[in-house]
Amino acid sequence: MEINSSAVKDAIRAEGIELVGIADANALILASPPRPATELMPTARSVIVMAVAHSLGAVYAPDIRMWTRNKMQTSRLLDQVCERLSRLLEKEGYLTLPVSADKPVEIHKLDPATGRKLPHTRTVGHLSLKHAAVSAGMGQIGRSNLLLTPEFGPHQRLGGIITEAPLESDIHREWDLCLKGCSRCEDACPVRALSDGRYDVDPCFDYWSMGFERMRPRHLSDWPAFLGMLYHHFKRRDVLIETGQIYITDVDFCIECMKACPVGERWKGIRPAERDNAKDRP
Repeated sequence: MEINSSAVKDAIRAEGIELVGIADANALILASPPRPATELMPTARSVIVMAVAHSLGAVYAPDIRMWTRNKMQTSRLLDQVCERLSRLLEKEGYLTLPVSADKPVEIHKLDPATGRKLPHTRTVGHLSLKHAAVSAGMGQIGRSNLLLTPEFGPHQRLGGIITEAPLESDIHREWDLCLKGCSRCEDACPVRALSDGRYDVDPCFDYWSMGFERMRPRHLSDWPAFLGMLYHHFKRRDVLIETGQIYITDVDFCIECMKACPVGERWKGIRPAERDNAKDRP
């Protein structure tokens, strides 16, 4: 196989991957805290980003565990393709590192920049794939803090490869995919992690990962409400069994911002809300 951008993209799409972009490893748009690809591989030349769409039926399923299963399967497909292509590139003499679509992640109790204890434990990906996707011209980061692509809106999973292969980069594009005046993701957020164009990761993390509406208190006066929330959760949930399921099958508790987003050309006419509106039209 000839190693060039076109041949690599064709090989990836032949594996069932729907979107592919390539970015210059030395010119990535970085997240905060910054995680350059060249920290993981100093000799890196290119970052390949792959996307697979979620099942929209799973997104709108009444039980989020159905979406969780779909998320796991898309992650598995991406990881398998990343591993296969990495081996192919290394056979051709290019050092290559597959980056998983999901875990593991860095876990920080201390701020990497200052060394001070964080008010809330933070998780950080080894490489921000959504920022790499933006660098490769695939889409933009929306008000929801999710990657939006013109094809699938927020409904895709990402995987990536860092490689020494000198592949031609895709052109970075300035997209304007968020609808003007739209605040559906903010309105849908159950813990107000999205508000006035800002994203607060801590309440989002607690609700998404554990289903808790309140964060661990920072002030003494907040403890009664927090303990009351825990009491009601423990009364109706078996947290011990749920914890096992969370770690074994990676269950999430919230994708409300994803559900609410109207962006994505491929989904026009099949979103449940759009079908309901179509029935009302003469």
